[in-house]
Amino acid sequence: MGKSVLCAVLVTALLGAGCGKEQSAPEVYLDESIPETPVKLFTQNETVSVAIEECCRKVLNRDGNTNITLYSDSAGYYAEEGLSYRELLLKRLASGTADDLYLIPAEDVLEFDDKEYIYDMSDLKCVSNLSDDALIQSTYDGKVFSIPLTYTCFGFVWNVDMLKEYGLEVPENLEEFLNVCETLKENGILPYGANKDFALTVPVMCAGLYDVYQEADSKKKLEALSNGETAISEYMEKGFSFLRLLIDRGYMDPEGTLGIVPLSDEEKAFFAEENCAFICALYRGVTFEGYPFEIKMTPLPVLENGSICVVGADQRLAVNPGSEHLDAAIAIVEALGQTETLDSFAASLGKISSSQNATAPDIPQSDSIIACVAGGGQIPNQDFRLHFNVWDTVRDLSQQVCRGMSAEEAAAGYDSRQQQEIAVYGKQ
Repeated sequence: MGKSVLCAVLVTALLGAGCGKEQSAPEVYLDESIPETPVKLFTQNETVSVAIEECCRKVLNRDGNTNITLYSDSAGYYAEEGLSYRELLLKRLASGTADDLYLIPAEDVLEFDDKEYIYDMSDLKCVSNLSDDALIQSTYDGKVFSIPLTYTCFGFVWNVDMLKEYGLEVPENLEEFLNVCETLKENGILPYGANKDFALTVPVMCAGLYDVYQEADSKKKLEALSNGETAISEYMEKGFSFLRLLIDRGYMDPEGTLGIVPLSDEEKAFFAEENCAFICALYRGVTFEGYPFEIKMTPLPVLENGSICVVGADQRLAVNPGSEHLDAAIAIVEALGQTETLDSFAASLGKISSSQNATAPDIPQSDSIIACVAGGGQIPNQDFRLHFNVWDTVRDLSQQVCRGMSAEEAAAGYDSRQQQEIAVYGKQ
């Protein structure tokens, strides 16, 4: 784990300049008679901790009436050794002496709500600054459980030069996609360099859930899924079948996939060394850096008539309701949730803003996926209108498909989990 500290963050009026701008923080004159209020933050990696600290240093309006010190700690989502972020977070919250602020993973929201680890931020002023999509993905059972500091999406990143070498173009629909994969395979090239996590989850969700979100009766379909009236297999068997097709046709290496950690140096090197033609990636600035060939990021061309992608609120900042310094923690959330701050924070990480402005970096290689996101109707990585998990469960079952499970078996397993989780979380 990594630890750092941002000293003397003074909060009273919560308006200030954006955190992504090149500017010096205002001078601070501390009244030593004001006692320090320590606020502890736990995040998924040190880079995010540093970005939040830097943002706080620049955006919080400090007039000397309050003396809040932000201490941050971080752990990796995937642990090379020891416990992962999710495991540590659960232990820390269960201890009763946990962090004041933390980043809540989407796949843990249902469990954390059930265990009363979520503070409802519905009454915070900054909630009105969020885009509609960001707010929907930050609300569960009528509670605003987080303020997402950024918004993002998942898509395919293509080696355009490699495609051109074989007379191919970046595909825009399923027929074109399968043709590209088959042509590459015939020329001895592995088409898809998947990782063991979202590179499985994203295409399976896109191929399975597209008609839940792109039809006029989307709300009705979600209600039927959430109360168990409709079995999730009605949609997701198609998704698992698509993954099975990629494996059976040799368009991806299932054994190699299960050994690749997402966002790792190994994954990036595998693609950079042209061992495959495309990968699945999270939209962020560094996604477009470090390749010796032309790249393009697109939505997934897995539909007969086009493409779709998975979207999600990101860096979901949550408040521990058991915080000893609840007012100070809320003050920091209010400050970070200002529109200009959200915009500049996202820009500093090369991501889409979660504010109503929904600003995105000017990266020409990503024009098509940004247009897709802006068009709406995309698939949330976890839809909190459902009383069962999506992201986590699809990943686990997709890994089982890579190990040989059939699409039908995976779909039946999902039906079972759907009913079990509705029984636990479907309290409405």
